[in-house]
This record gives sequence, C-alpha cells and structure tokens, in this order.
Amino acid sequence: MISPMQYLINRSKNILFHVLCGSLIVWCGFTIGTTDWTSNSDMSIFDSASSAGKVGTPKSGQLIWSSISSELKLDHKAQSAQVKAEIHKLLAEPNKLYSILKAAGPYIYFIHKETQARGLPAELALIPVIESEYNPNDHSNKGATGLWQLMPQTATELGIKVRSGYDGRRNIIASTKGALAYFNDLGNSFNGNWYLAIAAYNSGQGRVEHAEKRNNTDNFWDLSLPSETKHYVPKLLAVAAIVKNPEKYGVQLPPIQNQPYFAEVKVKKSVSLTSVAKSSGIDVAVLHTLNPDYNHGGSVPNKNGYSLLVPVNKVSALKARLSSVVI
Repeated sequence: MISPMQYLINRSKNILFHVLCGSLIVWCGFTIGTTDWTSNSDMSIFDSASSAGKVGTPKSGQLIWSSISSELKLDHKAQSAQVKAEIHKLLAEPNKLYSILKAAGPYIYFIHKETQARGLPAELALIPVIESEYNPNDHSNKGATGLWQLMPQTATELGIKVRSGYDGRRNIIASTKGALAYFNDLGNSFNGNWYLAIAAYNSGQGRVEHAEKRNNTDNFWDLSLPSETKHYVPKLLAVAAIVKNPEKYGVQLPPIQNQPYFAEVKVKKSVSLTSVAKSSGIDVAVLHTLNPDYNHGGSVPNKNGYSLLVPVNKVSALKARLSSVVI
C-alpha cells in the first residue's frame, strides 16, 4: 500500500491536469476526448465469452500480454529463493491468478499505454495485481482505495479529487496517471533503481532511504525493510516472470486483446449511470465497472470537470441516443 508522500513535485499535478483536460469535441452537454485510447472496435476485449463467437480466439501477437512481455525491463531474479517462493505461491492457485489477470481486462491496455508514454518499466502495469487484484473498489483497513491503493493524502497531493459523492482514487484514468507520476518521481529519486522505487511505493520513500543509510547499501535484497515490503517486490517480479514466459510455468493467460476498451466522455450536467445505460444501450453493470469513482448510486455531480468512461464500441450509440438521456 502506498504511504503518504513527504514531497510532491508540482509538475506532476500540472501534467496530470493538462493531460486530463485535453482537446475536446462538444456533444450537446457531453464532450468526448480525442485521446489515443479511443477505438472503433466492436469487440469486447476482456470478456472472452462475448468475443469468441465473433472472431475466435485471438492470436498470441494480438494479446496485451505479448506487448507487455516485450517491454518488461527488469531482471526478475526468477532463480532467487525469494522470487521462486512467490512463483510457487502463484502457481499453487492457478485459477485465482487467471481470475486476477482477467479482471485487468477493462483497464490493462490503458495502464500499459501510460507506462509506455512515460518510458517506465512495463512491470509497473502489473502493480495492481498485488495492490487490488485490479478491483477499483478495493479498500484497505488503513484507508487506501482503488486499483493503486492510494491513501487520501497522497491522492490529494497528486491532484486527484476526493470529496463527498466522488472518489477519484477509483477513477481509472486519474488514479493511473497519478500513481505513475509518483513512480516516475520515485524512479528518479532512486536513480533508476526500480527495486527500491517499487519498495518505496509500498513502504514509503523515507523508510527505504533510511534503510539504505542504515545498511550502507542500495541493494534491495540486503536492506532491512518491513516483511510486507520484502515480499512485495519479489511478488511483483514473480508475476512479471510468469507473464514473460507463461509456457515455462504451465500458465494460461486470459485472452485480453491488445486494444483499448473504453473512451472518456466529459459530462457537463448531472446524470445517473442508470439513465445513461437506458438511453445508450450500455449495460449498467459495465458502466459501474468503468466508473466506480461515483458514489451515491452512480450519479455524476452537477459540475464541470467530471467524466464517464464508456466502452469504445458504444460511443456511437451514446452519441445517437444522447438527447434521450434524463438529466
């Protein structure tokens, strides 16, 4: 779980703000961003049952895991005792691992593209395996929430809105951009030592820096750190090792296609997810999956600056039926 940051580089906030604002196309009270995750696809990319009857099983080169695997940058230390132990734990529950990776379906393409855009290790796209099992509604007993398990103070420092009726830590775009901005800062602070940066995401930068000084080394494996952190980094490396070479470990990865699933729709008036579902033909359960940031029954506040995520193959339907949305 991420600890509140002791510092914040203001450029992270500015970058987050400008990227989220973007260039917009106005649609009668709604606007659709022209950002690069939009697509004209008519296929579901995370529910294999919905796509199998249409196009068959995607080839390996069409899967998101192939793209991620090709950009994994770290030495996964797969022969070390620590990582071997974590691999063994994951392989002991193959159905659970498959379920977690399948749950990544609506979000993983976007997350991976954001790591690519920042030049970050692709391993970071797998962090939610450990933090939340790709459940944006996940909430810890210490107050961390969302895919990236951000604490309220950290979210605020990153420019993520957390207020009554709305929790931006559950917003896929805002939380991902914020978490990766933080990772970018940690990577720079630890001079590209990603083992330390990942450990700092879990236990806090100050604690890792103190351990470096106390142990007189920057080798993660030799640092005196909390037990959770000592397992956190090897577990991420274990997940990455399996994604890198699933055949070696006898693991089947869920067939998630390497294409965007959602588009962002800016909202200028108060609207409920139920009314959007009825007017556009989008399954309300899908809307809740993509928009867990809205509390109080899934109603968007009557203010500018809010948005909905909708499946890309439903954007045209939403545009066509927009006039019938009850607002």
